[in-house]
Amino acid sequence: MAPASIPRRAALTARALAVGAVAVALAAGCVSSTESGGARLGQAQSWSSVAGGPPNSGRAHAAVSDSPGLVWSRSLGAPAIGVASSDGLGTFYQATVSERGCNLFALTADDGRKRWCLRLPTDGPRITATVDGRGSLFVPMYGGVGAVSAEGENRWFADTLGIPTTVTLLDNRHLLLISHLGIARVVNTQTGLDASSELPLAGEIPPADPGYGSPWCGSGERGCPAPGPAAVDTDSGTAYLTAWTPGAPAPELVAVRFSPGETGRLEVAWRTGLPEGRLGVPVVLSNDRGQVHVHSRDGSLHAYSTADGAPLWSTPVGYRPDTPPAVLPDGTLVSGGRTTTVWRGVDDDHSADAGPAPVVAVRPEDGRGREVWRRDDLRQLTNPAATEDGRVVVAVRSGGTDDEPGIAVHLLDGEDGGTVHEFDVPAARGPVSGLSVDDEGRIALTTAVGAVYLLG
Repeated sequence: MAPASIPRRAALTARALAVGAVAVALAAGCVSSTESGGARLGQAQSWSSVAGGPPNSGRAHAAVSDSPGLVWSRSLGAPAIGVASSDGLGTFYQATVSERGCNLFALTADDGRKRWCLRLPTDGPRITATVDGRGSLFVPMYGGVGAVSAEGENRWFADTLGIPTTVTLLDNRHLLLISHLGIARVVNTQTGLDASSELPLAGEIPPADPGYGSPWCGSGERGCPAPGPAAVDTDSGTAYLTAWTPGAPAPELVAVRFSPGETGRLEVAWRTGLPEGRLGVPVVLSNDRGQVHVHSRDGSLHAYSTADGAPLWSTPVGYRPDTPPAVLPDGTLVSGGRTTTVWRGVDDDHSADAGPAPVVAVRPEDGRGREVWRRDDLRQLTNPAATEDGRVVVAVRSGGTDDEPGIAVHLLDGEDGGTVHEFDVPAARGPVSGLSVDDEGRIALTTAVGAVYLLG
């Protein structure tokens, strides 16, 4: 599958939208008129970004039903390769990749009704709109990041050098942007204006080709300097990501810290080598903020100290996930799945199934990682979600035909991996682009063909 972007001619559209967004912001102001309903001004207490929220922990902020079933489904008419985010106010947001028509949709959680939709030059290896506690969106686009109000109005556009991969609220005023070229900077959430200078985390890369290395971001190979969204500790303003400086023999794990003030400052706190390599999946932050977890190319899960980047432990899981693990309340990590929505290059010969993808649980104990259970009978198709009551939601291959295998959602017990409930999603076929859980325990499953299924 080719990288998820609108054709290059969309660059002109992006610039036109940027000018239009600035004009709208100046004319109408930047404050949403949406009733907050007691919502947080910062990151939504729901599934607010690619991997659940700033820590990339795949953690839902609610429990789910013991026997979730289909509430509604709808087709959006175009492929999707991102997770549906939610605002904690009853709305899901789903992006698609299309040549024409709307490609960002606001859907009511109760019945799937379209609140609004927009045509935007979206871009990135995982297209998910980051949402705050008032329903305002921050969307990765061709050449930058756009802000959209809760009513679907363009607010502002901030240029980036390269494709945005990290779009995360640090607090009510600051938004962290990191591109696939490793260029990090902080902007003001209300205006899009710079709140820090740029910091190149993968060395100085000539700006002649802003798409440099983008085809390799899904797999995290050498050609992509910074492939996955950073895990962010909002308490300390520190972000953790993998970066591969062009020409270097191996990638690095990098910690970058933001110091607010009249002149905000971004600086590298530490760097540590990753000689075993890494994948394009996001880095994941532990519950106590003391460890970050990274998947490597050899099929192992690694832990590093957030204090100084020192390696802590490594545990084999037996395969190479395409999506990040989810973190249960007790700190157990549940491995992610394999999906053909990640483009792995012209030499990758894979069908609708990307190979074995069991569900494996690893628990950090006594300074090491210990496998506590695994489900080799399941073929996980996307990211898992961990619930507040210690369960795991996964989408797996089930039934169907060889040409069009089906999809089931399993609710697993986090203690032993046993299936609590299994639901075959009707008419769901092909690859899965994402799974998320909102603050009411509703499960959103998005397939790569652009169908959204809501279970509750």
